[in-house]
Amino acid sequence: APGDSGLGARADALIDRFRIRHVADKKAGELSYGQQKLVDIAMAFMSEPDLVLLDEPCAGVNPSLVGGISTLLKDLNRQPAGTKKSSFVVIEHNMDFVMDLCHRIMVMVEGKVMAIGTPEEIRGNKQVLDAYLGA
Repeated sequence: APGDSGLGARADALIDRFRIRHVADKKAGELSYGQQKLVDIAMAFMSEPDLVLLDEPCAGVNPSLVGGISTLLKDLNRQPAGTKKSSFVVIEHNMDFVMDLCHRIMVMVEGKVMAIGTPEEIRGNKQVLDAYLGA
């Protein structure tokens, strides 16, 4: 951002938080797909929103980065008292990621709600198991 926009400090903080300082001076097209995803997610937090919609944040990402994305999102959601905290709506097919990240899950099939519950409830739901989890 231009020096007078007042966004530099916020951008720097997010660059550090998302551990992408080593690529901060590169163009987005020069970054790996996983690094591009981290930049996309970090950009979503620039305005300190109340709600962030994340559409498949792990799609196409190296499996070694998936846990890091989950950890970052959990940290952002657990901001200390008195600081800005965001909630998330995550659309994701990586069920391990969803089960690790989310405390409430809605499973949909063909645009219709199949189940809503905690990760434990979803893991035990026979319809969900048959449709998605391969049991």
